[in-house]
Amino acid sequence: MSDTIIILPGGERFRLEWRQSDPERWERRLKAKYDESRKAARADKARCLCRHRGAVLPLQIRYRADSDSYHLAVWPNEGPLHEKTCPFYKPDPGKSGRAGYVSGVIREEEDGDVSVTLSIGLRRKGPPQPVDETPLPAPDRPGRTRQRRMSPLGLLNLLWERAGLAEWKPQFAGHRTMPAALGRVASAGTRIRTQKRPLSDLLCPVAPDHEGFARRLHAIVRAEGKENHLFLAGFVDAIEQGRGNDFTLTLTGQRNGYRCFLTLPAAERNSLARSHRLAAATLALPEAERQARVAALLYVTAQHITKPDSRWKGWIQAEVRTAALMTVSPEMIPVESSYELAVAEALVAADRTFEKPLRFDAGEDLVFPDFILQDTVRSAGYPMEVFGRTDEAYMARRAEKEDYYNTTFGAGGWWSWDAITRTGIPAFPPARNRGTP
Repeated sequence: MSDTIIILPGGERFRLEWRQSDPERWERRLKAKYDESRKAARADKARCLCRHRGAVLPLQIRYRADSDSYHLAVWPNEGPLHEKTCPFYKPDPGKSGRAGYVSGVIREEEDGDVSVTLSIGLRRKGPPQPVDETPLPAPDRPGRTRQRRMSPLGLLNLLWERAGLAEWKPQFAGHRTMPAALGRVASAGTRIRTQKRPLSDLLCPVAPDHEGFARRLHAIVRAEGKENHLFLAGFVDAIEQGRGNDFTLTLTGQRNGYRCFLTLPAAERNSLARSHRLAAATLALPEAERQARVAALLYVTAQHITKPDSRWKGWIQAEVRTAALMTVSPEMIPVESSYELAVAEALVAADRTFEKPLRFDAGEDLVFPDFILQDTVRSAGYPMEVFGRTDEAYMARRAEKEDYYNTTFGAGGWWSWDAITRTGIPAFPPARNRGTP
């Protein structure tokens, strides 16, 4: 990021690093060029050094009234056109589970924010609104179902993607701590809107040793009223049997200043165990034996304990209404199987640059790669697929995938690992700076 040059209207050179190193200069220069960039022709607007088919890719200079600040934003739907190394690059929605939504569920706004249609209503009282189950027409690519609303799992995927946590570069090593990752998730929440309000209004991360997040949780509960719904984001330490039929859910860092109890109804706990099998298997292991973490987005009803004679007066009592779990590697890369985890770890160890397309709410029949290598000679990326079963239904599904990849990328134009019959991960396609493929 420190070497990213931006060309402002009139040809002035501007460095993206100034946002952190010289914020006063950043604001002053963007403010000075704001009107000029809005009125300029496309080729004369602010831009990075990326080109698409020989033409420049302009950027927007946007003003945010809520923070009285200026920022740069990619133009709607142009993120995938930027170079993979560009900070303004965004994954192609057609190469992930995003393709499973009908048009309008995720809407890119002019200022670079996105608006989403959720399957739950963000109301202060009452149960979450149900998903609209009306049948929809089949899409025009592999995959026979399309979603008209985004579930909490889809929202967790979107937060992860917008936070840049579904991609990896060697220079990220040592910086993907839990507090840092959740800080990025919180920042991503400011750029996502739903039901005409920023998601950040109701999103509170739970992270170890982060007093600011703990204060924010109590402030949100106070601001939203006596009883309210909000989102908690964090990493699950344990789900344990509590009193009666309910369970207690503990997030990493929850006991460190948050003053919060989390209860999980048995029905929701059983639903999570069925729909998130890898996460459930991970949490069933002793903490010292876990090779992955379980990220969570919890939609909860929360209120302060106000009984004057309670020893817990001032604490928050929260009940999970619905939730989403996502298994991630130690580097926060989402994975859907132990074999994917092994590949992700091998790619990190090999200092490779890659991204993980996320499933969102797409059905199993929608085809997209498990990983995409971004550091080979192929500018569009190199798709990777992990085959991890041999049952009849899966083998039929595998044949469909192989046909799709061979048709789309050409025979030999994609990498695969048959993890059941072939021991050891095959060699990865070579990186650009490591010889010719």
